[in-house]
Amino acid sequence: MTSETADYFISYTAADASWAAWTNDVLEEAGYRTVVQMLDFTAGGNFVTDMDDALRSAGRIILILTPAFFESGMTKAEWTTVFRKDPDGARRLIVPVMVKPTEVEGLLGPRTRISLVGLDEHTARGRLLDGLRPARSRPRPPAPFPGAG
Repeated sequence: MTSETADYFISYTAADASWAAWTNDVLEEAGYRTVVQMLDFTAGGNFVTDMDDALRSAGRIILILTPAFFESGMTKAEWTTVFRKDPDGARRLIVPVMVKPTEVEGLLGPRTRISLVGLDEHTARGRLLDGLRPARSRPRPPAPFPGAG
């Protein structure tokens, strides 16, 4: 197994390439290292070995969830490869990011996801980056005092 060279592998279908590109840009601007097919797999390479190397070298996988994502056999092969390493989600290796209303069933159903559905760009950027932070490290406004009122 190769050593970790990227923080995130971004899994998507061709129909959602614009979401993958935007997600990649947001993550790279925030200092994360990414692997994404459109930028890292080049002509003349071997797609299967490139995919295997990318999945082995990335610490986590981001799934760009849309209905098209679940129609693709390739995206299923990608996330199930990572699922074997983290079947109960304790390591948070699979990060579902919903960008279109999508029914999520089966083994991915109970995974907590980041929803960007219907958000403007600024809010979506913040939601994505906040969702990638470890629990209790995300900024939030102080909770109002619930008494005396």
